[in-house]
Amino acid sequence: MNYAWEAALAADQAGVSRETVRYVPVWMGSPYTEVVLENINTGSLEQPEVEVNPLYRFSKVFSSLFDPDREGYEKTREIFFDIFMQYMVQLDLRQGLSRQEYILRFFLEDLLDGTCGEEAALAVGEFEKDELRPLLEQIRKLYYCGSSIYLFRQIMRRLYPDSLVYASNDTQGQILVYVGVKESEKDQKRLIFLQEMFLPIYDQVYLFWEHHFGIMDVDETMILEEMMLF
Repeated sequence: MNYAWEAALAADQAGVSRETVRYVPVWMGSPYTEVVLENINTGSLEQPEVEVNPLYRFSKVFSSLFDPDREGYEKTREIFFDIFMQYMVQLDLRQGLSRQEYILRFFLEDLLDGTCGEEAALAVGEFEKDELRPLLEQIRKLYYCGSSIYLFRQIMRRLYPDSLVYASNDTQGQILVYVGVKESEKDQKRLIFLQEMFLPIYDQVYLFWEHHFGIMDVDETMILEEMMLF
């Protein structure tokens, strides 16, 4: 971890709000890294306070403000430094955003703001951070392609690796979904959201949670007490 913005990303991975991270100016440490750590190879955020060498990138700004001979207003200067670094970290992270990244963020803001309905906004809150990006990427494709069982199948496989999605050959608009996990209230909300988002409203969806429905001549699905009748 060399830069302050890496600490913000580490906070994301740890499930810690970036706003709770505090950047503290220090003079003891390597002049070759911005973040001062005992182990420079660490990639995790071990504490909410991140010690930063203020002269690593911003010597013109802080050389006089944090002169070792300057006394007084220590707390005020530390608060100012933290505010400055909070802003610079966000600026650093935004510089790496492409047009697609901004589109995904706009989609997420619209969903959370209730553009697609209150239930959709609540359902999005049930997804983990690392699940949101693939979800939003599929929604972006949905924006251009329209409702699609292919996109539904793709996001199901990403969120539920053991899932299988079938389109019935006998009945048009009938979708059979083996989820591959134990049924829970959280997953119920997620599945309702995914169906309404990716599939046409006239499709009829049947969910099978822990046990697959039986398929003739497929022995793995015909095990007694481990199959569902359909």
